Amino acid sequence: MEDNKILEKLKQEYNNIKVNSEGVFIMKQNIEKAKKENKNKKIKYASIACVSVLTILIALPMLSPDVAMAFSKLMNVIGIGKYQDIDSNITANTPVVIDPNTNIDTSELNEKTDSYIQSLVEQFKKDFEEGDNKSLDINYKVIRDDDVLFSLKIIGLEINASGYMFSKIYHIDKKTGDLIELKDLFKDDSNYIEVISDNIKEQMREQMKDDDTISYFIDSDTPEQDFKQIKENQNFYFNDSNNLVICFDEYEIAPGSMGEVEFIIPTNVTTILFK
Repeated sequence: MEDNKILEKLKQEYNNIKVNSEGVFIMKQNIEKAKKENKNKKIKYASIACVSVLTILIALPMLSPDVAMAFSKLMNVIGIGKYQDIDSNITANTPVVIDPNTNIDTSELNEKTDSYIQSLVEQFKKDFEEGDNKSLDINYKVIRDDDVLFSLKIIGLEINASGYMFSKIYHIDKKTGDLIELKDLFKDDSNYIEVISDNIKEQMREQMKDDDTISYFIDSDTPEQDFKQIKENQNFYFNDSNNLVICFDEYEIAPGSMGEVEFIIPTNVTTILFK
């Protein structure tokens, strides 16, 4: 179906959609937000966009097959301020992931991300009550969404005397609908932890040799604090070139000045490891 016909059909079905009360509430919130943030002519267009996009997100499962096909490759993600607590300096934008075609059950992913964010909030509140005067900001980012993989990154930022950034990445294999972790990518006898860790150490040493502003916790005077190996389920994602990227939180393997650190693992290393 041509794009203009799809859009026209969307308009027709939009007028007949019955949105539930939660959907109406979310739309109203976004409209009010758009009004506050835009005090010029963009208000009108931002409000219309919020209504249209959110209505489509909520209504996609009800759309006819030919219209839904236009969106079939992408997941829908709606952010909800479920654990918002201004008095405790908490801002938590919790993602709810929906498959528009309902081919993939996203309930396990939503339960895991919600549980993870809830645990962060509860620990923060405990620390705050004990006098730890800091703030917590939690948000999310979709870092991949195609026919093969959906990857969602939960991003945390704690600010006290200084900032501390951390993250957790979740993946859905779109061919199976399963949640996958790093260990699921490799053959059982691949020894992937040692092989990937050795490659990362090589990259660390090479980077430090080429640039004296780069520093990692390796080959130091305190070897007990040096980087030894990745965790069994270390954070990872696949970049646009389909290279495996291993991710570390701030301070995990380097000084805070290095921020969050990532290493692209060469294909000649990973090819023999993958299932």
